[in-house]
Amino acid sequence: MFQIMGGKMNQKILTVYENFQNVSLSIFFDELILFINRYHYEFTKYVSKDYLEAMEKFEAKYFILGHSDNNFEIGISYYRNLIEQGLDKENICRQVSLLIWDLSGYMIDEICPICHDSNLRLASSIGREKLIKFCDECLSTEIDGKFVQTDEEILPANRDQVNSYLREQAL
Repeated sequence: MFQIMGGKMNQKILTVYENFQNVSLSIFFDELILFINRYHYEFTKYVSKDYLEAMEKFEAKYFILGHSDNNFEIGISYYRNLIEQGLDKENICRQVSLLIWDLSGYMIDEICPICHDSNLRLASSIGREKLIKFCDECLSTEIDGKFVQTDEEILPANRDQVNSYLREQAL
């Protein structure tokens, strides 16, 4: 048997990953949020305060999960292998945060006009007052049809924001 570096945190995330099933993304997502809350102190060292505070309140029911071009089964297998090889706490925190983003970030059928490498995701400002189109590849950020530079933390758009956007597009 392999030796898990980092102890309990590594064992706990491995347990979460082992329970992953594509058909139950909601349960998996909520388990990731519980993991973040359980290891709040470790996450405070590696994740921005605003994003961490927002993530800790996330619930699967508030998002449209898994709407991206990610193959979560392959990704989780890869993440599990990294942890089994001895991933440190910093990289576990970053990995889980990225996974939350990938699961909850709604990808639209619009290629990034800047890099042409990826579809855009719908995101939101921390206060949920602005809907943002965001490219994971080049980090371009579009607000109200204008590409902007922003230092503001962004969150995945929630279910209501996505549905509102989709209704507007259908008109």
